[in-house]
Amino acid sequence: MRLFSLCASLLLCLLIGACQSTSPGSNQRSEKSLGISASVAKQRASRVSQVSYQLHLDLTQARRFKGEAQIQFQLADTQQALSLDLEQALISQLVINGQKLYPNYDGHTLVIPASLLQGGANLIKVDFSSPYSHEDQGLIEFIDPKDGLRYLYSHFLPSSAQTLAPQFDQPDLRASYRLSVLAPSDWQVASAAKVQSHQPMGESHQALDESRQTVGENHQPAGENSLWQFMQSEPVSPHNFSLLAGPYQTWQSEAEGIALLLFARQSQAESIDAETWLSQTQQALSHYQQRLGSKYPFGHYTQAIVPHLPSEFRASQAQTAFDERNLPQGTPRREILRALAEQWLGNLVTLKWWDQLWLNQSLAYLVADDGEAQLFGQTQADEQQSFIRSPEQVEQQIANSLELFSQDPLPSQNKAIAQLNQLKFMLGDTNFYQGIGNYLERFALQNADLNDFISSLEQVTKQPLSQWSQAAFKRAGVTRLEAEFSCAGDRISRFDLKQHNGDLASTQRVKLGLFTLGRHGLHKNLVSEVNYQGASTEVKRLKGVRCPDLVFSNYQNKAYVRVKLDKASLETALLHLGSLEESDLRRMLWQSLWESVLAGELPLPRFIGSTLVNLPAETDPQVLVSAQDQLKQAKALLEQMSPNQQRYSRQALNAIAQMSLRLTISNKADPALQSLWFDNYLHFAVSHQAKSHLAALLDERESLPGITLTPERRWQIITHLNRYDYPGSERLLLKEKQKDTSPEGQAAALGALVARPSAKEKRQWFERIQAHSKESDPQLLEKLTQVMRHLYPSEQKAPSQASAEQRLAELAEVDKRNSQAFMQSYTANLLPRSCSYASLLRLQALLDKPEGYSPTTLRGINRTIAAEQECIRVQEAMQPNP
Repeated sequence: MRLFSLCASLLLCLLIGACQSTSPGSNQRSEKSLGISASVAKQRASRVSQVSYQLHLDLTQARRFKGEAQIQFQLADTQQALSLDLEQALISQLVINGQKLYPNYDGHTLVIPASLLQGGANLIKVDFSSPYSHEDQGLIEFIDPKDGLRYLYSHFLPSSAQTLAPQFDQPDLRASYRLSVLAPSDWQVASAAKVQSHQPMGESHQALDESRQTVGENHQPAGENSLWQFMQSEPVSPHNFSLLAGPYQTWQSEAEGIALLLFARQSQAESIDAETWLSQTQQALSHYQQRLGSKYPFGHYTQAIVPHLPSEFRASQAQTAFDERNLPQGTPRREILRALAEQWLGNLVTLKWWDQLWLNQSLAYLVADDGEAQLFGQTQADEQQSFIRSPEQVEQQIANSLELFSQDPLPSQNKAIAQLNQLKFMLGDTNFYQGIGNYLERFALQNADLNDFISSLEQVTKQPLSQWSQAAFKRAGVTRLEAEFSCAGDRISRFDLKQHNGDLASTQRVKLGLFTLGRHGLHKNLVSEVNYQGASTEVKRLKGVRCPDLVFSNYQNKAYVRVKLDKASLETALLHLGSLEESDLRRMLWQSLWESVLAGELPLPRFIGSTLVNLPAETDPQVLVSAQDQLKQAKALLEQMSPNQQRYSRQALNAIAQMSLRLTISNKADPALQSLWFDNYLHFAVSHQAKSHLAALLDERESLPGITLTPERRWQIITHLNRYDYPGSERLLLKEKQKDTSPEGQAAALGALVARPSAKEKRQWFERIQAHSKESDPQLLEKLTQVMRHLYPSEQKAPSQASAEQRLAELAEVDKRNSQAFMQSYTANLLPRSCSYASLLRLQALLDKPEGYSPTTLRGINRTIAAEQECIRVQEAMQPNP
C-alpha cells in the first residue's frame, strides 16, 4: 500500500507538479537547428495575436541565468496544439491557464496541448534557467581578459530571442515586453523600454515582490544586487528585443527630449570619443526627424560597443550594439547614421518575414548615406561593392529563418540600395521621402513588406510602380546599357540607347555623360538626363551636339545597369581613362572594362595593358583598390587557364609586379598609396627574383622605406612564399609560428601550411573536411574554414584535381551532415574548376538532382558554374582569330 501511494505521488508530481527540472534531449539538436520555418510561422501567426511578455531575469550568476516568464495572448482556435520557442533551457515549472503541467519539451520547442488552450485570452507561465551564449547569437556573456569583468549583451537576429525566454520567435508576432532584471549592484542594465526604477535590494525587498507579482516564487537576493524594472515596451518583434547588462562605462546626452546613452567596457573607455559619438547621434536624430517627417519613435536610444557580433552592428529597438573589431579609427560616423536610421526603417516598421530583410536595411542605408552627405558634405559609404553588379535577384525565398546565414548579403543589399537610388532619381527626392514618410505613418509599430512600401509611394506620387518594383527586386539578371551613335561633320547625327536583358516594359532614367579628348586629357562636354524604355530609345535632343570621344550611359551611377562601351568609347577609355578628373567615373569605367573582359568582348591582355598605362598616375585610393582587385581576379583566371596562356601569364604577372614595386618606392610620400602598391606587389611576386626579394624583406636583409612589416603582413608574405613553394619557406613558417603565438598568428600559420603544394598535408586536411559534421567541435569549424580558403589555390591544379571527383561524388552527403556556414565556405573554395568545358559539364551534372542539396549548396554550385563559364569566355577571347 505504501509503495502504491509513493508511485501515485510520483506520477502526480510528473503530471502536474513539474517537480524536477526538464532538460532538453540531446538527440533533438540537429532537427531543430534549422530554425523557424516559414510554414510554421505563417500557421502560428494566423492563430495568435495580441501577445505580451512579462519577464523577470536573474543575471547575478555566471554561466547560467534564471528566468520567469508570463506569456499572454489571444488564440483564434483550439483545434490543435501550439508551440512556443525556447532554446536549450531547463524548465522547472510550467503553468497553462492555471493548470500545472509536466513540459512536453525537446530542448527547442515547448508544445502546449490543445486541451489546455482557450479560445480568446490565454496565460502561460514558465520558470526556467538557460546558459549564456559564448558565440554570436543569444544573450552573450563575455569575460574581459584585461580586467576579468563580466559583460552581457544580446544578438537575437534572426531567431535567437528564444534563448532568452520562451517566445513566439517570428517577426510578424510583435509583442510588448515588461522586463525586470536582478543584477549585481555595480552593473548598468538597458533594454528596449526606458528604466522605470532601479533599487538596491537591501533598500526594498518589496520591490521585487511587486515587480514579479504572480510570475513565480521569490529568490533570496545573493550578495549586493539591484533590481531594475523597465516600463512596458512598444510592440516589438522578438529579434528586435534587446538586453545589455554589466559594469559598463556610460555616457549620457539628449536630443529633443530623447535620452541618448553610450555604453563601453571599462577597459575600452579611454579610447572612446564619447562626446563626438553622441554629438553625431544628436545631429543625425534631428536630421531624420525632419527628413522623414516622423518623430523618433522611442523614448530613449542606447548605443553599446561590444566585443563581437556577426555584423558591423545590430540595430534593435531603441538600442544598437557595435562590433568593436570592425569599428574604423575615430568615430564610426557611417555606422552611427545607418544604425539610427534602422530605428525607423526596421524597428518602427518591421519586416513580415525574412525574405524581405533587405528592404528595411537598404532603405535605412540609403537614407543614412543621404543624411551623411547633407550633414557632413561627404559620405564614407562609397565602397567598392557599390559599383559591382550582381545578377542575383534581390528578394530570395527564405523557407527557414537560418537560411539568412546561407548567403552573402552584400550583393543583394548593394543591388537593392542602387535600385532604390534609381527609384529616388526617377521620382525626385521630395516625392521619394514623402513616400517614406507615408510608409512610416501607415505601418507604424506594424509589419510591412515591399508591396506596402511601393503602395505608399504610389499614394504620394500617383504613379504606377508595381511593375517596376517586380523587375527591380524580384527578377534575376542585370540590364546592359549601350550607347549607339553616329556622327557627321563632327556632330551627332543619331543617338540611340540600347537595352539588353532589361525590363523592356518599364520606363527607366539615367544620366548620359559625353566627353571629348583635349590636349590634357578627357573633358566633360555634356550631361543629359534621359528616360528610356524598350529595346532601343532614340535620344533626339543630342542630335547636333559635338561628337564625343567617350560616352558613359550611367553617369553618376544613377541606375543599376552594366555599361557596355561603344567601340570609340572603349578605345578612348583603354588609352586615356587615367586623365579623367572624376574619381567615381574612373572607378565605373574600370568596372565596365572588366565586365567586358568577363563577357568575352574585351581580350584580357588589352585590359592588363590599360592598367599598365593608366594606373601609375592614379591618386585616389578607392579607385586603386577597385582596379587592383580586378587585376587579382585576372591573375586567378590566368592561373586557372594553365598550361594555356602560360607564356603570356608569366610576362603579364611579372610586369604587374615590377610596376607595383616601382610605385611602392615612388609613393613613399603618400602612405596610403604606397601601402596599396606594396600589397599588390606581394600578390603578384611569383617570379623567383620577386620571391627572393620578399624573403629578404622578411629577414630584414633588405627594406623598403615607408613600409612596415606588421605581423599580418609578415604572415601574408610567408603564406605567399609557401603557396609558391619558395626554397626555405617552410623553415620561415615554423620560425614565425614560434615567434607569433597569438590566435591570429596560429590561424595564419595553419593557412600557410595547407597552402603549400604538399600532397600529404593537403590530403590529411581534406579528409578532416570531408568527415566534418554539425556535431563536430565548433573550434574545428573555425580551423577548417581557414583551411578551405587555402587548400587549393588557383595555380595548384594537380593537387586539386587529385580529389576533384571525390569532392563532387560526396557533395550531397557532406551537405546533409553540415551547417550552412560550413557549406558556404565549402562551395566557395572546394568545388573543382579548371577553366574547361569538361569541368563545366562536370559541375552542371550536379544540377541533375537539385533537390538533393540545401539552398546554400545549390547557390554555391550555380555561382561556381557561372565563374567557370566566365573563365572559358575570357580564355576564348584571348585565342587568336583563325
